[in-house]
This record gives sequence, structure tokens and C-alpha cells, in this order.
Amino acid sequence: MRSRLTLNHLEAVIAVAELLSFQKAALRLHMSQPALSRCIQGAEDAVGAKLFDRDTRNVSLTPAGVSFFPIARRLLLDFESSLQEVAQYLDGNRGTLSIAALPSVGASFLPDVLCEFVRLWPEVNVSVDAPHSQIITQLVANSQVDFGITMRPPKSEKVQYEHLFDDEFVLICGPNHPLANASSCKWKVFEKYPYIALSPTTSMSLLTQQIFKQLHLDIQPAYQMAGIPLTGKLVAAGLGITALPRLVLPQLGIVDIRVIPLRSPSLIRPLGILTREGRTPSVLANNFLQLLRSAMQSDKR
Repeated sequence: MRSRLTLNHLEAVIAVAELLSFQKAALRLHMSQPALSRCIQGAEDAVGAKLFDRDTRNVSLTPAGVSFFPIARRLLLDFESSLQEVAQYLDGNRGTLSIAALPSVGASFLPDVLCEFVRLWPEVNVSVDAPHSQIITQLVANSQVDFGITMRPPKSEKVQYEHLFDDEFVLICGPNHPLANASSCKWKVFEKYPYIALSPTTSMSLLTQQIFKQLHLDIQPAYQMAGIPLTGKLVAAGLGITALPRLVLPQLGIVDIRVIPLRSPSLIRPLGILTREGRTPSVLANNFLQLLRSAMQSDKR
């Protein structure tokens, strides 16, 4: 039964073939001549043919050795190239990074962080998905993405939440609306003016419904929109008012609106990084998250 051909076998064969001297090859490989002879014997056993003719003065390649020598060099080069590629992956210079982020995150600060990441690590392939918050939690919990950027989820043994910042809800109205020049508003104004609501399945709609309930406000939507850009157009046209987190405002598109702080009480949605509990982040993920944290700290300053 043949033995397996190893990396040591390849290195030994190449050294002897290039130097045609067991003594010089042993010095190059930092091993004794008897150990080198055993290594060559192992290579010949693995190949199933004698590779060298040797006497007291000369070493030469056999016909099988002549044929095997370029193969051995190619195998060693392929191994070293593969090893370098693995090192690049482990160093975070190559690979694939998968992110799930709320659409509002994708429309605000994420592109700047992504551009900086791609500038620093151009060989990394990055994919970004933008589902709603519950889907992001599932993707992270199932290890389908490296991390998520989303609202704080209910406590779970499968995911870990790292807080980044609080996204404040504001009132938006058209430029000619009676509230357009207000410095701030209370939530009670939604009893007075038509309310444009988002789909009830969105986290933003659920949060506003919770605040209405907390304040004992019976608010019935005058309009209910499935998309944020359409909501912005209706608000700009003066058909009503709505409440949205500040981070969502870029998604409204280029519309003429007024943004007014909401008080009594303030409503925020906590946003942060979601990772899989017990899963060590890749170097790629750590590199991206470091840029993300730095960007958030700069914004706070």
C-alpha cells in the first residue's frame, strides 16, 4: 500500500532536483542527510517510482524523476498560493460579508460606511439586504447574515444586541399646514388633523399605535400607505400629518415638508447591531463594525 505524498516530500524532491546534492538540499531544508534520505524514500514510495539515481559523487534524476519534478513544483506553488489566499481571508482582505439592515439605515448612514469599507478592503464582496426588523432578527438568528442593523428586538437567547443610537420620532407636515411653523408639537395634534399611517405591520406604525394607546388617544388613520415615498407625497400635498423616525426622512424623496419635534412624551426607536449569540464574528465583520462604530461616534460629536 502506497504512503501519502506530503508537503515535506515535495519540498525534499524539489530541493534535491534543483541542487543535485543531498548535502546541499539538507542544508537548505535545515535537516540531516539521513532524514532527507528517508523523506525522498517516502516520496518515491508515494509516487511508486524511483526518482533519483545516486552514487558517492553524483545525484541525477531518473526518467520518472524528470517527469515528476515539474509536477512537484506546480503542486508546491499551488499549495503556497492557496495558503496565501487563506491568509487573505483570515486577515479580512478577501471574502464575502453579508449584512441585513433596515431600509432607513440603508438610506442614511450605511452607504458612507460601506464606501469607506470598500475603499479599505476592495477585494471583499459585500451584500446588503434591507428587510423589516423581524426578518433581520431571523436572518441573524439563523446565521444567514454576518450581522444586522435594526431595532432592539425582544430578549432572545439566539441574538445579541449592541446599542448604537436612539432614532427620534418627529411630526411631518406640508409647508402650508397650520403646524408648519410650530417649534414642537404634542401627540394630541393627531386628534385634530388627518393622520396618514403606514402599513400596520411596520415597526414604525406599531410604535406610534403604542404611544396613542399610552396617551389614550383614539386616532383613526385618514389614509394608510404601504410605501414611505407615497406617504411623503401625501403629506407634502397637505392631505394630513404623520409621525416618522428622523432616520426615515431621506426615504420620503425630494418633497417639500416641515419636520417638527414631537414632545410629551418623546418617542424613540433604539437602533443597534444584532449578532448571533455564541458566534465569533469574522474579521470582515469586525472591520466593518469598527468603521460603523467610529462613524456613529463622529456623528454624536
